Amino acid sequence: MNEYLVVSITFLSIGVLLFIAGKRQIVSDKFCIPLFLSSFIFIGFYGVKVIREFIIPLVGFGDKKNSLLFYDYGNGLLGLLPLALAILFIGKHLVKMGYDEQWSGTTNFNLPSLKYGIIGGIVLAAIPLMIVAATGQKFNYKVDFYRYGINCITNFYEEIICRGLLLACCVKYWSRLSAVVWTSVVFGLAHGLNENSISIALAACLIAWVILKAKSLWAGWTTHQLTDMIVDTFLP
Repeated sequence: MNEYLVVSITFLSIGVLLFIAGKRQIVSDKFCIPLFLSSFIFIGFYGVKVIREFIIPLVGFGDKKNSLLFYDYGNGLLGLLPLALAILFIGKHLVKMGYDEQWSGTTNFNLPSLKYGIIGGIVLAAIPLMIVAATGQKFNYKVDFYRYGINCITNFYEEIICRGLLLACCVKYWSRLSAVVWTSVVFGLAHGLNENSISIALAACLIAWVILKAKSLWAGWTTHQLTDMIVDTFLP
């Protein structure tokens, strides 16, 4: 965890310096803005883990409510909320990008969002299910509405943080392919520096593609949510 903190602070420091340099026209925005946002995301995820240890005792809730608000299934109902709001604020007031543009097109949940989201979710969920079936393992069918509900909120935060402003800026300053690859790497690393980072990053490539195809962040949220629901229902 300490090594992750050092890496996060290092990237944040570099990102801030490049952001200032960009404002002074020392380096191009197309280089410094995506890197600054990525650095901010890394330190933000780590900050959530550290700061909540100080906030929770001050709030004085019981263990069950603390889990609901700050820990369960992706940092609970409130864990990632400050970081998501910070990203929206940075996009609106520092990068000067409206919410529709941050959403890759529109903040409305429309038919393309639903269509591409469902397609993406089915494809992503099918991969681990087929792997389990091919290896002869048994499915563990379990309906957990509590987990579905928490994921519904935390997945929304994660989409805003990793594929909202960051994806829109990468598309604006880089190519679409570079935007998909880079945001997917950030999403994978944001889930921890471990062997699962690669598989998460690969899955994130499809989610980013779905968002760009539907021109709405809601398509990514739909894919994310549907994938989690199917996998959580059938796999241990």
